[in-house]
Amino acid sequence: MDREHGVRHVGVASSSCDLVFSGQNLEHLWPEEVAGFVLEAARVLRPGGHVVVDSPNRLVTTAQNWSHPQHTIELTPEEAVRLFTLGGFDVTAVRGLWLCRDARDGAVLPFDPDRPCEGWSVTERLLCARDRPDDAFIWWIEAVRTDRPPDADAVRTLMADLFRDHWPERVQRLVVSPDRPIETTAEGDWVVSVPGQGGVVFYGPYMPLKRGRHRVTWRFRTPGCGTGPVAICDVIGETTPGTLAAVEVFADRSEVSIEFDLSETTFGLQFRCVSTADEGFSVLRRIRLEEQVG
Repeated sequence: MDREHGVRHVGVASSSCDLVFSGQNLEHLWPEEVAGFVLEAARVLRPGGHVVVDSPNRLVTTAQNWSHPQHTIELTPEEAVRLFTLGGFDVTAVRGLWLCRDARDGAVLPFDPDRPCEGWSVTERLLCARDRPDDAFIWWIEAVRTDRPPDADAVRTLMADLFRDHWPERVQRLVVSPDRPIETTAEGDWVVSVPGQGGVVFYGPYMPLKRGRHRVTWRFRTPGCGTGPVAICDVIGETTPGTLAAVEVFADRSEVSIEFDLSETTFGLQFRCVSTADEGFSVLRRIRLEEQVG
């Protein structure tokens, strides 16, 4: 253990490496783990050694409402540059891979290269992404280890601040099922389920959560009549069989919550709303997720 920086060392001698490469890794880590990676890379690299990292760009994943079941939050190119600079590196290159936003009008381009994309060929999107990392799905950074010691406290603070500020957006990457009308109000978007229209109303966000006790809450506008449930809200996970927890929503409820326990870090969590088709209702396309309940 490095008592000065609070980093547990792997079995690699300090200042002994020429290159550290991390491909599609940072977005799978929690904030303290990202900080630990940067500080450990600084320790094992000799002055003049290189670190090379690529990762999805939150500027694009947010715009696409895109989720990976094992991703915590993604960083932007600018945030990654700040992170490695605080870690004792000089960033020498920032590139983009796979253009997913048109800088001319801000239009979001499809992630899938097989989907038609008017005005853009696959080759053009590959070539133009290189010098436009903010508009690319993936950023690529190269940096050189300097003689400047890493500011371990600043690295940890930056990552904690980024998670605090951007975790709420990660939680809201919910997907509305096709043919569900949406009513926009000052409170947000309400997804409408008409009488007789059963099935999933929205689902997602396909996200990880650490072990512990959690609570998720949905908000409803219901007709206020009827005796049976109008919807069922549930929690399911990619790495856990079956339903983790579920609650029935009756016509006189404006809010329902589920508390659930995770015995280990769980991936691909979804917080779904499913219509029973008995009555019409609207549900706010926004959940409230609270960690470490009780």
